[in-house]
Amino acid sequence: TELDDADAAAIAGALFERKFRQPIPGFPRHFVARIDERCAGYVHYTPWQGDFLCGGLCIDNRVYRELPAASRAWIRERGGIAEIMMRAAHAQLDATATIWGYIGDKQAEAVDRRVGFVPVAEPYLFAIWRAPLSDAEKSARVAEAVKLGPF
Repeated sequence: TELDDADAAAIAGALFERKFRQPIPGFPRHFVARIDERCAGYVHYTPWQGDFLCGGLCIDNRVYRELPAASRAWIRERGGIAEIMMRAAHAQLDATATIWGYIGDKQAEAVDRRVGFVPVAEPYLFAIWRAPLSDAEKSARVAEAVKLGPF
């Protein structure tokens, strides 16, 4: 579910702070995965030059572990909470926007690759190219994204 800033802070703020030791971003776009009204996951997309910077992904494994075995199996068959949530969020973003990721965690990288991220610059910059672009256009956009550093 996509939430506004205030609802995202209320629903996912504690999870984000536990994971990143800082407040949840105070600007759009926020997506959460909820199970029985509990926040099971969060991810943030920052609009940037017509594209989106994907970050802040965090999952509350405590919520997952409390689920019945059949529910955990259903989630696992679909790649896990993070994969389900990101696929749903990506479907709500502009279909031609590139989605950028700065991925340094191997477990997160595995999930991100399954949803379409490919490495574009060492060591941690990834992208999902959703519009047809020439190699020159991709290179120019990668050069701009590299200038951002971690996001």
